[in-house]
This record gives sequence, structure tokens and C-alpha cells, in this order.
Amino acid sequence: MKNKTKPKPGTTPTTPPAAPALPDSLQRAVDAAAVKAVEAGLASRPSPVVPGPVTSGAKDLQMDPPEGRTAQARLGVLIKANYVRSAERLGIADRPGLEKLKAYVERCKSVGVFGSIFEQGGALYSRETRSEEVIELLREDAILLAAGARTVSGYGGKFTIGRINQGPTVYWVGESQAPEKSDVKTGTVELGAHKAMALVPMSNDLMRLGNSTASADVGREVTQAMALETDLAGLYGKGAKKPTGIFELVPNANKNAVTGTTAENIRNDLKLKLIKPILASKLKLAGNLPFYFMDSANHLYLSELRDSAGYVFPGLQDFENPRLNGFPVKVTESLAGKEHIGFGLAAQLYYGEASAMDVTVGESTGDFEADQMTLRAVWEGDWALRHRQAFAFLTGANYGG
Repeated sequence: MKNKTKPKPGTTPTTPPAAPALPDSLQRAVDAAAVKAVEAGLASRPSPVVPGPVTSGAKDLQMDPPEGRTAQARLGVLIKANYVRSAERLGIADRPGLEKLKAYVERCKSVGVFGSIFEQGGALYSRETRSEEVIELLREDAILLAAGARTVSGYGGKFTIGRINQGPTVYWVGESQAPEKSDVKTGTVELGAHKAMALVPMSNDLMRLGNSTASADVGREVTQAMALETDLAGLYGKGAKKPTGIFELVPNANKNAVTGTTAENIRNDLKLKLIKPILASKLKLAGNLPFYFMDSANHLYLSELRDSAGYVFPGLQDFENPRLNGFPVKVTESLAGKEHIGFGLAAQLYYGEASAMDVTVGESTGDFEADQMTLRAVWEGDWALRHRQAFAFLTGANYGG
């Protein structure tokens, strides 16, 4: 094997010879193929090229939504963007205050949590909030959702759930005897798509404020109105246009009148007439998210009720997280005037949000000129109770006067 000659120190290595040129006919074919590939690549690009919104993860005290209120802020930004778009459509986008709002909406396109509200190129893609996001918006203020009702979203026209109308039966049998069959009554529950509408008066000053806290405030005002109507339908809905409410579904044995107004009467009624019917149907409390619900008048009265030992229900003194007999208490004005106190198993209740929510603002020039404008939110949802004995009502409960 011959030894390779190493270059001497300080000398430049010899440059290798250049590759021989291609024949003219082959070079022309290569050039034509390269040109064709470049033209195909250019033709496949969008025309004109539309860049997507560039998002950033940096913190911005003006742009970032308040902690725990992201869904509300997203709804608020959607409403404010539609507010600006309506003003532009009506030719009044140059009104005082709207320029700053327009600048805020433009900046929202580059904020990560708001970016998906806008399509590529930054245009507002719709007036809708996704159905699963609507459930999260309602959960804070709708007591039936806050208690832990099961949720389903985006199913369109109908969603079918199996129903159990009574608990299982267990039999003891003798040796060599055939066991008796347990006659468990079953059926189906269908979540439909009942349309609901909320009309919410809104201050123009609040609408024009360009920051994410104000957006979250707008979203909160809309969802509070929606949540009240959602609870009313879930508890007392009746008729073809509304979901059938819990009060209409539970058997009469689960609706019992108050015994009296003494502390002892009230203490017994809140256990024997509310919890006992549910236990008698062989439903377990553990794992089924049991909770009480009442209006603020009854809550205030019961929280101050005393006997010789002190407060009868000391857990109701905590107004942020009230508890009664060890169970959480949900307070809602959807029961105002009904003279009812209820107890139920949230895990046996379903709420379905069939489709996205549509929000409309600023439909005429006068809406922008008035001190307030009315927002209209339209959504489709339904309630379904899987086990009819899972809730009970105490009637004639007007303790707060």
C-alpha cells in the first residue's frame, strides 16, 4: 500500500479539480425541471398571502384577563369586537371613545387567550362562543352547574342518556332455588335543544373601555343573566318551549310541606323531609354530590336562627361557602317567591349545551347614542334528570318572611 504524501507545513493543499460540465442537452433538462418546481411552489401559496395572528405569552397588565376569569374575558372581547364591527357597519366608528376600543381589539389579536376569536389575518370569525365554553361561563353563577351537574356540549339536536327510575333490589334465596329477577325500571333521557334568550342592558361607557378587566366585566354581566334563566329552567321549566324542570319530574312523595316554624320543626324538616326520601329510594349520598339549595331570604333567616345552645345552623354563617348538615348550600334568586328549599344529588342531573351561543350588539345607530344598549345572547340547551328520586323539595318554606 502506497503512503499518501502529506503537504509540507506552510504550503496550501492542492484544490481538487472542478466537476466536468454536463452536456448541453442534459443541462437544459435540469434547468427546465428546476424552473417548473419553483413555479409549482409559488402557485401553491395563498394569493394574497394571509399571515395568521402572531400571539405572545408575555404578561401585560392591560391585556391579560383577570385571574380565574378567562372565559368571561374572552366573551367580553368577542362582544367588544362585535361592538366595533357594528359601529363600522353603521358608519359611526369615528365616534369619541371608539378609536381606543378599536386599538384594544387589534391588540387582542396578538394575545394568546384571545387569538382564537379571530381567523387568519385577524378578522373576527363569528359572533359565537363555543358550546363547551358556554358551560364554563355558566358554571360559576348557575347553582345547578356549580353543584356538579354533569355536562354535555356540542351534540346538536339530541343526546340520549340511560335512565334508572329506581334503585336495584337484592334478594336472599335458599339453596338450589332460582333467584328472583330484579325488576329495574329503565328508560332513556334525551337532552334536546331548547332555545333561550337573554337581554342584558349594558353601559356604553363599559363597552368602550379598552382593557381586559372591562371585557371580563361585560362577560360576567351577560353570564349572570344567562345563569339565572338556566337555573329557572332547570328547576321549574314547564311547557313545550322549555326544558322540563326538576320540580315537575320528581314524584309527589319527594315534595313535602313544612311542619312548623320552631327551631326543632325546621331542623327535622331539613333532614327528614329532604334527605330521607332520597335515601329511601336506595340512592347513596356519597359520590353523588349532594347539596341544599334555597333563596337568599331563607338563607339569611336560617343563618341567624338560634336556640339555647347558640346558632342552630352555624355552617350558614359562612356566606362564601355556606354548609348545612355538612352539605354545601347553593343560594339563588331563581327560587325567590317559590317558598321552596331543596336537596338533591347533582351527579344525577345532566345539562346539555347543544350549540354555540350567539351574541348581537349595536343593531342601530341609536344603540350607540343611548346611555345604555341592550345585548342579546341566544343559546340552545336542555336539562335531564337521570333518577327521578334524586331531588326533594320542602314546600311552604317562607322562613324569611
